[in-house]
Amino acid sequence: MAGMDIVRAYLRTSRGEYLIAEIPALLTIFFLGATSTFRLFAPVVLEGVAVFILLFFFGFIINAYNDQDIDSKYTIFKNKIPEAVRLIGQRNTRAIMAVQVGAAFILTAHISYMMASWVPVILVAVGTFLGAGYSMPPFHFKVRGWLHPVSLSLSVFFIPAAFLLFTIAGRLTPESIIFLSGVGILHYGIEFANQAIDYMEDKAGGVLSPPVRWGMTGSLKLALVASAAGMVLELGGLYLIIVQRAGGAGMLGLAPAWFFILTMPIILAGYYIPVVGLWRMYRASVTRPLEEAIGFMKRICRYNQWQASGIMGLMVVSGIMFFGAGLM
Repeated sequence: MAGMDIVRAYLRTSRGEYLIAEIPALLTIFFLGATSTFRLFAPVVLEGVAVFILLFFFGFIINAYNDQDIDSKYTIFKNKIPEAVRLIGQRNTRAIMAVQVGAAFILTAHISYMMASWVPVILVAVGTFLGAGYSMPPFHFKVRGWLHPVSLSLSVFFIPAAFLLFTIAGRLTPESIIFLSGVGILHYGIEFANQAIDYMEDKAGGVLSPPVRWGMTGSLKLALVASAAGMVLELGGLYLIIVQRAGGAGMLGLAPAWFFILTMPIILAGYYIPVVGLWRMYRASVTRPLEEAIGFMKRICRYNQWQASGIMGLMVVSGIMFFGAGLM
């Protein structure tokens, strides 16, 4: 029983609720980068997936470790995270983080050696620094104004995906960089929902998160703008990837433009839930007293599910591209 309690505590500190978004994200990247299902079993890819998971979990754990005081004051489920850290033990939590980062860098060094490229090491080093610095003093990027979107969008969305895509495909094309940039900006906008519902506790604790620094309405407006701008980049990059993948043969017997037009509703349907959710949060901030608006936001916000919803649409379309092109 004690062992299972530790496992549950670990999953809580590493934010296991995000697995519903991380798993389809892994599949999306694989479908876009691989030329066959056998690529999944290549040692370099298996090691890349391990690095992806180790560092994703590390980023959440170090945030849980550094934010124990403020997390304990939240009225949502995050107030259970400090209890999970205490169950694991402060010293054991530090040891777990050290082991995960150490293992990730050893694997990344081996990946770089096998691929004869410094790109994996550089991406992992930059991503780890930004991910750790997001909540770790003295950097604490999460309360440094514009360093908040830079650190979060890069360390959580762009760099992990770029690292894994490079590991799978052996390169990063201009098309994929545009696409991943759009994904990073769009999903950062969705993540603003998580920041918004913590407004009262962050303000009381002197935590200058974007909603506290820029105001609730202004920050949610920024979230909507980021979502729209990210969507344009993401769809534009995806179209270029389709053109590049289709070549002269087309995609499923269709011209690239027609394939894109016919599959775009799948992606838009996936993003409908989070974007409408953000819009409802924004409207509440404009039309209701602040405390009432935040209570409403907490009732409707399911930010891990919102992230997963958008990724699901991308996974379906990238899967159609992969299996439809006979890359099995």
